Amino acid sequence: MDKKNIHYTTFGKTMFALAFPVMFSLGTYAAADDATYEPKVKIGQLAAKRAGDNVVVTMKLDMNDLNLKSDMLLAYTPIVTDGNNTARLRPLLVTGRNEHYKFLRSGNKNYPDAEEVWRRKGKKGEGQTYEYSYVLPYEEWMEGAKLYVDEDLCGCGDQVADNRIPGPPLDFDPESGLLTAFVTPQVEARKTREEKGTAYIDFPVDKIVLYPQYRNNPRELAKIVETIEKVKKDKNLTITNVNIHGYASPEAPYDYNTNLAKNRTATLKNYVRKLMHMNDRLFTTKYTPEDWAGLRKYVAESNISNRKAILSIIDSRMQPDAKEAKIKKSYPTEYRFMLATWYPALRHSDYTVTYTVRPFSVEEAKEILKTKPQQLSLNEMFMVAQTYTPGSVEYNEVFATAARLFPEDETANLNAANIAINSRDLVSAEHFLERAGNSPQADLARGTLALLKRDYATAETLLKKAQAEGLTEATKNLEIMKKIR
Repeated sequence: MDKKNIHYTTFGKTMFALAFPVMFSLGTYAAADDATYEPKVKIGQLAAKRAGDNVVVTMKLDMNDLNLKSDMLLAYTPIVTDGNNTARLRPLLVTGRNEHYKFLRSGNKNYPDAEEVWRRKGKKGEGQTYEYSYVLPYEEWMEGAKLYVDEDLCGCGDQVADNRIPGPPLDFDPESGLLTAFVTPQVEARKTREEKGTAYIDFPVDKIVLYPQYRNNPRELAKIVETIEKVKKDKNLTITNVNIHGYASPEAPYDYNTNLAKNRTATLKNYVRKLMHMNDRLFTTKYTPEDWAGLRKYVAESNISNRKAILSIIDSRMQPDAKEAKIKKSYPTEYRFMLATWYPALRHSDYTVTYTVRPFSVEEAKEILKTKPQQLSLNEMFMVAQTYTPGSVEYNEVFATAARLFPEDETANLNAANIAINSRDLVSAEHFLERAGNSPQADLARGTLALLKRDYATAETLLKKAQAEGLTEATKNLEIMKKIR
């Protein structure tokens, strides 16, 4: 894997997922109309956790009881300090309607780097919450430091008038500094996808003419048509091939079934092509004269008498006609059952609609991910993940979706394993690492997992291997293991 495509991050177990609901009155002050104002705000889930070389600070504002006037704003600034050193995070402004539009036009001179949330006046009983998160570089002095939130009741930047809301101390576990290595998937030059299905088209006995209204044909033909229509109507997709693979059952001579399967498949292809007004060059066909594989599956999964003997005949090197004749002669009762129960299902047409998907921008991909994630490439999903805070629910869900849609892809499984490791879901991490390949990044992940499972001998072997392969993150994890031990 190309090292320039590797992104490093980590998330240890939450050091203090401390729900810290502080119910406080923001005090009183005279507004422009000299009215006394007493808003009510709750700050909950005020927390900080180590994330490798970063610290992630989060809080949740509950404004359900806040009645903020249109020309007012409140400012909240999270602060990490040990008394000598102070890190002030990005401020959060809660604005009334007029202040909201002022902020959109020209920002706020007292808080030029702030993010803003407009306290909307909704219907009676309608609440509003806002989740804040900020990532800052970790520094050694932060061990044992304290987390506060400064509140500015007028948004004027006057820190003297601020109230300080206390939060939890920063108490980082050594494991929280463990590093994992995420790998950027390769760009998929041509995104090719498929939609597959099976239709059971009924033909009159010994006939190759297709009657659309015959027996179950309306329903079965609709399955093929609907699959093609779904792809044709999507402006992001372009059909490149429709393949129809026809199968016949073994109850007649093999040469006869060959002709039947070939011509019935061609008939179905021509019907669908004309019905959908598509170019003949987009269609391909295959045919299997007798579906012995399908019959074997039915027999193997059944409790039919003489099952092993019948399977032995099916698996033998005898010619197809000889196989059927022997089963029919040796096991007539079972043969009649198979003929009535399973043979009709062996006469089927498998169809595959192959199409390409256009590339998406990151913003487009974020929307597609919600509705049709199968249209995205791994690289596009990875780019979407980079727009979210590492360790957030949205961030983790992107990698979980990637592993679900690309279950055999080594990069998808490695990145999903890293998410599981950072979330301390060791069972899932082990599952994903089974299909994560043997890259240096996979060695790092397996070594880190072994460390968390307290298998220090295995952890040391794998981390030293990753270290020798050039991953400095392995060096960091070896140092952390030494502290833990």
